[in-house]
Amino acid sequence: MHEIARQAGVHAATVSRALRGDRRISSAQREKIQRLAAALGYRKNPLVAALMSSRRSPRRTAYRATLAVLTHYPADRAAFFTTEFGALLQGARDRARSLGYHLEEFNVRDPALSPARLTGILHARDIHGLIVAPLHSIQDSVPLDWSPFAAVAIGYSLQQVPLTRVAHNHFNGITVALRHARAAGFRRPGFVLPRRVHEKVARRWLAAFLLEQSEPAAPRIPPLLTDDLDPAEFSAWFRRHSPDVLLGIHIPLIQSWLARLGSRAARVGVISLDRRPRDRGIAGIDQAYPRLGATAVDTVIGMLQRNEVGVPAAPLTLLLDGTWVDGRSLPALTSPRPAPRATPARAPAG
Repeated sequence: MHEIARQAGVHAATVSRALRGDRRISSAQREKIQRLAAALGYRKNPLVAALMSSRRSPRRTAYRATLAVLTHYPADRAAFFTTEFGALLQGARDRARSLGYHLEEFNVRDPALSPARLTGILHARDIHGLIVAPLHSIQDSVPLDWSPFAAVAIGYSLQQVPLTRVAHNHFNGITVALRHARAAGFRRPGFVLPRRVHEKVARRWLAAFLLEQSEPAAPRIPPLLTDDLDPAEFSAWFRRHSPDVLLGIHIPLIQSWLARLGSRAARVGVISLDRRPRDRGIAGIDQAYPRLGATAVDTVIGMLQRNEVGVPAAPLTLLLDGTWVDGRSLPALTSPRPAPRATPARAPAG
């Protein structure tokens, strides 16, 4: 701003007023200063702008920066979203509070919150930092003009906009899970996942699983990707390929399917790729949702401080490793079991 003032031959306060469109500055002077600012590549820092706006406010309230977290769920799914991602949002709130920020949630599925109205609200409240919470599927979107905002997405579900991301390291999660399975004596891992989730994690879990299967001595059990969680489809796949340990999500549901298969499935190990605190007794990868939320806050604040707004030309992805949690669902075997004989596929009749 001082360089603009020097070249324009005016005081820095005049530049500040002109860039805000203050009508106390003549239109000719405003246009001259704004052209000069554009030529010099000037961009206002949103944090400084918010602070100065607060100081100019006649209410003289204490300044407190606000970040927005954008969620995306219909009203009848609010309880589900809170259950699935409440820890993530709480981690973001706690980190924001510790750094002097307030976190405000906006559900972009709210019919009353059009993109134009949301943008207007964000500007009116001097909110310049956005965190996009995980969406339900990759078909969902957040229609917003991103150019005035520093924005970070959590996970890969927002695929229409190439934002900087903070995500769980799904690839490493598979590697860790299979290492623990082998240490416990299991040798025939199977992979079960809803197709919607498979796409939502950008296929990274399956990529890691297939890479592990590429080892010369590794058994090659085809993964089961399901459009619907169908017990009949699972049963047919299990009987044909005889895995001795299963990797996936929705573990209680998978365990109920195994129980229906009788003694043949009684000793099958089960590993959750998204193990939550409520999953007592289940072994798997804790994705550390509070840490994901906190890291998203750290990232967006850093972008604001560096004045990095809009869709980046080269977005970054910051991967966070999860932690392994032991559980009864993966009991250690006294000795590696022999590989069971897979049920051969039947030839079609006729």
